[in-house]
Amino acid sequence: MVAAALLTTSGCGLFGSSSSKSSSSDSKNSGAGAATTSSSPQATPQTVAQAFLDAWSKGDFDGAGKLTDDATNATARLKAVMGSLSPQKLTLTLGSQENVAAGATSDSPTGSTPASGTPSAPASSTSSSAATLARFSFTVSADFGNNLVWDYSSALNLAQGPAGTPVVKWTSGVIQPQLGATALIKAVPPKQSVVDATGNPVDVTKHPSLTSAVNALATHVPTNATPTQLTVEFVDPKTGNPVAPGTIKQLGTGTGTAPTVKTSIDPKVQTAVEAGLNGHANAGMVAIQPSTGDILGMASNDAAVPSLAYKATRAPGSTFKVVTTALALQQGLKPTDPVTCSPNATVEGLTINNDKSLRGGLSPATLKDAFLVSCNTAYVHLALDGKLGSDYGALTNEAQTYFGMNQKWDLGMGPATYGTAGDQQVPKADGQGLFARETFGQGNITMSPLTMASVAATVATGQFKQPILVPGTPQISATPLPSAVDSELISLMQGVVNSPEGTASTVFPHNVGLGAKTGSAEADDTKTTDSWMIVFDKTHDIAFCALVLNGGMGYQAAGPAIKMALQNLGYI
Repeated sequence: MVAAALLTTSGCGLFGSSSSKSSSSDSKNSGAGAATTSSSPQATPQTVAQAFLDAWSKGDFDGAGKLTDDATNATARLKAVMGSLSPQKLTLTLGSQENVAAGATSDSPTGSTPASGTPSAPASSTSSSAATLARFSFTVSADFGNNLVWDYSSALNLAQGPAGTPVVKWTSGVIQPQLGATALIKAVPPKQSVVDATGNPVDVTKHPSLTSAVNALATHVPTNATPTQLTVEFVDPKTGNPVAPGTIKQLGTGTGTAPTVKTSIDPKVQTAVEAGLNGHANAGMVAIQPSTGDILGMASNDAAVPSLAYKATRAPGSTFKVVTTALALQQGLKPTDPVTCSPNATVEGLTINNDKSLRGGLSPATLKDAFLVSCNTAYVHLALDGKLGSDYGALTNEAQTYFGMNQKWDLGMGPATYGTAGDQQVPKADGQGLFARETFGQGNITMSPLTMASVAATVATGQFKQPILVPGTPQISATPLPSAVDSELISLMQGVVNSPEGTASTVFPHNVGLGAKTGSAEADDTKTTDSWMIVFDKTHDIAFCALVLNGGMGYQAAGPAIKMALQNLGYI
């Protein structure tokens, strides 16, 4: 089966079975020098080349990378390219040693023009000047099932490594002679027609931020189905679009007419969320129907991350206080219970402050007050005082049990984990300090507008409905929020809009049924503040999340973006 992966972090690269016609050689968990000297003291270019192919064919990309002169890049490229290609079985066969001119230093196995997302990109990010000891040809046979097999030849060079043993001279061209430094390879079935909720084709020229999703939907093969035709091609890792030199090989023959994939995208909502981002660079927004989980619209305008709306991996800041507050309420706290909203709080030597408007703290304060004004220190004290429980994994459990986090979601294009570079948006804290920071959406928590829109949608109905792009796609379930807890969360989020002290009170009109939570957060790679906002509109069965990178406070950029979308829809 071939599965088009939306995210490289979704992990689709291990093969069901693999083989390599070779002598027995186990290079797993071994470095280039250590591997060959510990298992084979008299390592030769041939034994190292064979060990490299053995590790690669087994999906042991780390082991294969350690047998090269650039372990980091080799491991990353093998993982990304083979995860994208995703054959059922891979057979690598070492061929004969080729003649090498004395003193040769060329890194290119074939000298062919590489494929890359950027035409000028070199075939490798490194340029080894070490003399080539030997060059071996080898053949690759990638079997996708249903008699669809891609056979081709490549070659690899070996040089003397720093430990005195041979190493493979790394270049992406080792994987496939025409492969450059950034492009991926996919085996793509005949494209399906992708239409919106009204049955009209999704126009990616009009809605360019849907390009990646449409490409993935158009080429996705449902579980337990195997296509009768595949096109092996070079693709851009960001968009999934083909890049030069394009098609590599046609496998099999097509039968019949390609089916149509009907999505949940509402063209009116899609246009509205796109308009909401006008004037907000590097931003993304998602709109979900809470009652179904249907994704009604999602837009991005970030050139670096064209699908920021669902591929972002940023700290969600105070929007995550919705999850923390749900936990606090389930621990027995009431919105009227007192909390400590101090000017700052210190935990494990780290001083935590509130936003500038709340640097003096708030006293006296209740849990409701802390939520409305978004007091960081109040939530830190809840953690320090044990009012969120004694388990540092309490937020992890809350997020998964009631909000469906930390699991792969199938939007209709195959299972993937969104909003995180790993497997969990809300990983378990390793101590009190990290747990305290997680209470207000920092620490190791990362999200995307998709995942946080789902949080707003869950509160709107009291029941998590996994977001989907294709109606009918199986959805992961979660435990409904206790009705009393959900009622209190709804009231608190509506207070953020309707109460004068609420952080979204200056953004939206009051008393129209909206609930919201603002957020601001600093990502690890910058000290500037990301602007977040989540909103639900129970009257129109819709929930939003907007993220504007470096946009400031939630009410400054993300909130106005959602307001514009609501106005364009005629909801406010």
